[in-house]
Amino acid sequence: MPLHQDSPTVLSVIDGMTKKRRALVMRLREIVLSLGGVEERTLYDHFCREWTPAFYTRGTQLCHVHDFGADLRATMFVGMKTLEPFIMASDGLSLENHRMVAETPAPRNTKELRMPITSMKDVDEFVALVRVKWEFVHRAGV
Repeated sequence: MPLHQDSPTVLSVIDGMTKKRRALVMRLREIVLSLGGVEERTLYDHFCREWTPAFYTRGTQLCHVHDFGADLRATMFVGMKTLEPFIMASDGLSLENHRMVAETPAPRNTKELRMPITSMKDVDEFVALVRVKWEFVHRAGV
C-alpha cells in the first residue's frame, strides 16, 4: 500500500522493470512478505529520483530495491552498535554476507549494505540478511 495517495504501488513499480528483474524482485518480495508482520510500500528516493519498493516491519525498514540502468540493487541499513553485532553473531549467514557487513563503511554509525541482484542465488543471499534483521527487530521489540 502506498504511503501517500500519489505514490505508485509496489506492484506497479515492479511491473515497470524488465522481465528478468521483475522475476527477481517478485521472488524477493514473496519471501520477505512471508516472514510475517511485513508491510510493503514505495518510497521516493530524491537522490536517485525514482520510486522504489521498500519493506518494513514494526516501523523499521528491512530493505528497499533500486532498479538502476546498470544493475538491480537491494539495500539494507545496519546500525553499527545495534544490528551489526547481531548479524555478525548469526550462524545462518554466508561468509560473503559476513564479510560485506564487516567491510562496509559506517558514516554516522550506520552502514548502507548494497547488494547487486543478478540471480536467484543473489536474492537468497540478500534475503538471509533480511531474515536476520527481521528477527532482530522482533526480538528487540522495536
